[in-house]
Amino acid sequence: MVLTAEEVKMIDLNAEELGVSVLQLMENAGASAAQAILDRFPKAEKIAIWCGTGNNGGDGFVTARHLAAAKKSVTVLLFGTEQKIRSEIAKKNYKILTTMVHSVRLEVIRDSTQLAKVKGLLSSQDLFVDALLGVGLRKEPYEPIKSAIKLLNSLKVPIVSLDVPSGIFSDRREMQKLMVNASLVVTFHATKPCLLIEELKEKTIVRGIGVPPEAELFVGKGDLAIAFPKRKENSHKGQNGAVLVVGGSVFYSGAPLLASLAALRTGADLVYTCVPTAVAETMRAVSPNLIIRSFQGDFFSESHVPEILDLFKKCDSLVLGPGIGDSSVALSFVRKLLEQLPAEKPIIIDADAFKAVKSNFELLQGKKFFLTPHHGEFKLLFNNQLPEDWKEQMAIVQDAAKAHAITLLLKGQKDVISDGLQTKVNRTGHPGMTVGGTGDVLAGVLGALLAVAKNDFRATCAAAYLNGRAGELAAQTLGNSLLATDVIEHISAVLKTVV
Repeated sequence: MVLTAEEVKMIDLNAEELGVSVLQLMENAGASAAQAILDRFPKAEKIAIWCGTGNNGGDGFVTARHLAAAKKSVTVLLFGTEQKIRSEIAKKNYKILTTMVHSVRLEVIRDSTQLAKVKGLLSSQDLFVDALLGVGLRKEPYEPIKSAIKLLNSLKVPIVSLDVPSGIFSDRREMQKLMVNASLVVTFHATKPCLLIEELKEKTIVRGIGVPPEAELFVGKGDLAIAFPKRKENSHKGQNGAVLVVGGSVFYSGAPLLASLAALRTGADLVYTCVPTAVAETMRAVSPNLIIRSFQGDFFSESHVPEILDLFKKCDSLVLGPGIGDSSVALSFVRKLLEQLPAEKPIIIDADAFKAVKSNFELLQGKKFFLTPHHGEFKLLFNNQLPEDWKEQMAIVQDAAKAHAITLLLKGQKDVISDGLQTKVNRTGHPGMTVGGTGDVLAGVLGALLAVAKNDFRATCAAAYLNGRAGELAAQTLGNSLLATDVIEHISAVLKTVV
């Protein structure tokens, strides 16, 4: 298994949601690193640990404590100041070191000019531990880290890097001009893309840190955190996603309304809601936030396709199907639209639109389609009665997604999400969410996330989590009496936990 920097963050947050704190994971990382050092370099007595102010430095602080406990002579070099240590868990582990006055020597290097004062000390060391920079590096190292790496490489002492060699970009399989020349890399939980480089692969060992397997299998807060992009302060209208919702019929006006409001509440800047004239005025009366485009008739028809396609040019994602009805005219419209939709934009198919897809999967080839069926709709689409056990459902959903090159979000007590290559399970939700309309809310949430997503699979997982978690919050006060609109109103509370 290979983890990107974002996936590391995701797993840490998911583990924390499961009850395993990031503080505990840092403790385990430092302990496992110390043991690896003792195993590989048993004769090293004097060990200097070079620490930055991030969580990689925090791993170094813990490693120092465990090496001191093993009766090693330990020196910790902090590059920066205690006040600049960025996380509370790293600060906590540094505070512990400040109390270990007899077993750990602390040196604070505030700037590169102070490196000269420790050169004599460093020349007598048997081993260096590199905990300067971790997987989060996005640009070249800054001072005094830049000078520290140059000095570290010049001293001709074996170096053990924690997680990745400082100065390398974790997600790239390429060496950097300025990076630590590690003798050994102890990486945590799983390897990283940069460590697949041949020069590093043979130097790398992977050590477990107690991450529960469920932190990767089950969708959690971490999935939402990495899927939901931070909004730029100077962004303007439209840069945070424009969603097109196409649905509704003379029989159903609520479904496209719910999908549209959910997309807006999830953070989309603009939502264009296309509905037949039969329900347009009703929808306009509900909310001034909606941009309603009406199309003549009780149902959509093939004649409406060109105008829909033209409107889609200014949007980033499409939600197709909520309330569209199953008349032959409407289903003919869906098939005609699917034929002509562009390949590069995400398209969510939901509700009665599934009936147009059944036996017409060739319409989905070569495009970015996302289907959100419940169990009955899954049977309609794939002629496959799902077993009750979600563990057995996983392989079936993955096979269906792979066979048709689509992403599937199977709605149920436990949602199963797969793009044919990866499969995860979402456990958020509440029995009260069997009320009508919550599936439309999910479609709108997914539309908003896919409109700005860097990773479509992560966005799909995040949508399932966000929708279910909002339902849980609504149920805390409303129980089984909750409505789909209540779920929408609790979306912002969930997003506040990650933004």
